Amino acid sequence: MFALAPGAVELSDSWLEGDEGARWRSAAGTGPGVGADASGNSLLEVAPGRRLPRHTDSAEETIVVTGGEAEVRVEGERSRVPAGGVALVPANVPHEVRNAGDETLSFLAVYASPDVVTRYEEEVQPAGSREQRPVA
Repeated sequence: MFALAPGAVELSDSWLEGDEGARWRSAAGTGPGVGADASGNSLLEVAPGRRLPRHTDSAEETIVVTGGEAEVRVEGERSRVPAGGVALVPANVPHEVRNAGDETLSFLAVYASPDVVTRYEEEVQPAGSREQRPVA
């Protein structure tokens, strides 16, 4: 069994150059390198007034809000998701997650595959790449 407690993971800063609103922190949770065979997840935080910018994931994603309130945008639709709520995003569909409140938004992205490729519309810093692998 693998268990992960809040605060036990060090989150890394990411951003889009020239876009002050596109800033977030993330870390890989579970995946093939950490005990999972058929799924994966990552932990994310978004400060008030910021967002995880538009991107696609190669696997279906369930967003589980653990703190704050999210606004999830998928193909022109918007949904507010409070702490304890979930949103489902189909594989390869563009979406973004905005902090819709006054406190830090924290959420878990749970993927229906252990091998996930996230593709952003612009290069993500500090890596300087449009493609990321959010699962360990």
